Amino acid sequence: MTGKNCAAYQGLLMGLMDKELSAEESHEVNEHLIRCAACREEYDQLCESSQKLAGMAFCEVDEQTLARSWKSPYSHFTRNAALWMIGVGWLLLMALGLFTALTAPNEPLLPKLGTGAVLLGFVILLISIIRERVRGYQTDPYKEVKR
Repeated sequence: MTGKNCAAYQGLLMGLMDKELSAEESHEVNEHLIRCAACREEYDQLCESSQKLAGMAFCEVDEQTLARSWKSPYSHFTRNAALWMIGVGWLLLMALGLFTALTAPNEPLLPKLGTGAVLLGFVILLISIIRERVRGYQTDPYKEVKR
């Protein structure tokens, strides 16, 4: 018989299995398992699943392999390609929005100005970042040092 009483005990079944419950809680859950066949069946299924999972091993990647992966040209290429695709796609969508807003005769002025301001701000920000990168690269005293 599964009922309101069983719901309170079902949350404790994993704690019982992992021996995380206090002695009083363990005794109370065990008493309930003796009386309730549905909870006992669920507990048996949890134990069976736990035994299957215990046999699995997890192999963790060591720090050197992870660092090599982050420094690999493929990783840099994919990251840069994704950033360029996002930037160019966003720029094209904004240009389309601005073009559509400017060519539509019945559009109000505020959305046109807003779209234009966002697009202009993005272009200004992009130019300033590129300029800072170029200036930083030209004055970098460590550019000959291999990283």
